[in-house]
Amino acid sequence: MRVLIFHPHLDVKGGSERLTKILYEGLKDLGVQAHLVSFAATGDWFPDVITAPEPAEVVRIADKIRPDWIFLTISETSYAKGLRDKARIAMYVHFPLEEEAEEENIHEYEKRGRFLLCYPEELKLIDRIFVNSRRTAMAVRLVWGRESIVAHPPLEKRFFADDSPVRAFPPPVILSTGRFTPLKRQDFLIFALDRIREDIPEAELVLAGFPDPRHEEYYREIKNMAEETEGVRIVESPSDEELFNLYGTARVYAHPRIGEHFGISPCEAMARGVPAVVRYPTGLKDIANQFIARSDYAFIRMLTEVLKMTPSEWFKVNDKVRKSVSPLTPDNFVRTILGGLK
Repeated sequence: MRVLIFHPHLDVKGGSERLTKILYEGLKDLGVQAHLVSFAATGDWFPDVITAPEPAEVVRIADKIRPDWIFLTISETSYAKGLRDKARIAMYVHFPLEEEAEEENIHEYEKRGRFLLCYPEELKLIDRIFVNSRRTAMAVRLVWGRESIVAHPPLEKRFFADDSPVRAFPPPVILSTGRFTPLKRQDFLIFALDRIREDIPEAELVLAGFPDPRHEEYYREIKNMAEETEGVRIVESPSDEELFNLYGTARVYAHPRIGEHFGISPCEAMARGVPAVVRYPTGLKDIANQFIARSDYAFIRMLTEVLKMTPSEWFKVNDKVRKSVSPLTPDNFVRTILGGLK
């Protein structure tokens, strides 16, 4: 089988880009002739990407490769028009609406090859839809009237290695990772820390992530808040190695995003044994049923509860959360995708 994978911007290190990386590597590991195409990419994650300067070049590349499937790893039905007669088309949907788009920043999406309008006639050109959770599957059914296949996003292989579980009881550090965008609610975590430090004065908050050019003003706000709040530290644009190590320094992971479609970062934390407090509603309930907060008040209470755990209590939870994410292997993910392409 030959598969052409397309993502318009692989120069941003977010969830869809990491998923694209794992899918591409996993398909090649299973003997599939996979080819990766993008308008831009980072060399460390995508050293052998085929760079296309414009959409028309993607069509020419497809003509040359002659794939059996074209796999769009982000919801971009506009590309289906030019590619429809080149192969069958599959699309991975993180959510059927780009919730971070605003009137002020939508031009930034277009500059990166994102065309967010989804016309019914374009949607009909998609032969197979994959989604990241049952929550997203429901949204696709309600918004687009289409059925889909759930393929939970995978974790990197390193998170399943023998040295991944945290062995030493961490200090009272709250960690949150991801791009700095309003929906990630890093500002709420800074406010929450003040309340938590009333009970646990030594508590700290580490915000590790990547500035997003589409949300520059929000990131400036976060940096200003961090400078004015005791106990907050920002780690900007961490490497994969730094992120992996940061998980090992946290007693609890905080994911305050409301309505998260799935959420790979809290899963990475759980793979290392770090309890993750997640705000409801969330697609993560597919795999986790502990520390899901239905209000911001409950969210802060749960963070405090984990920070106050004794070592023995914490390590019991450590083992449980690691088991909950154990199915999220790259091999399981890629095999689910291949099964859906048959």
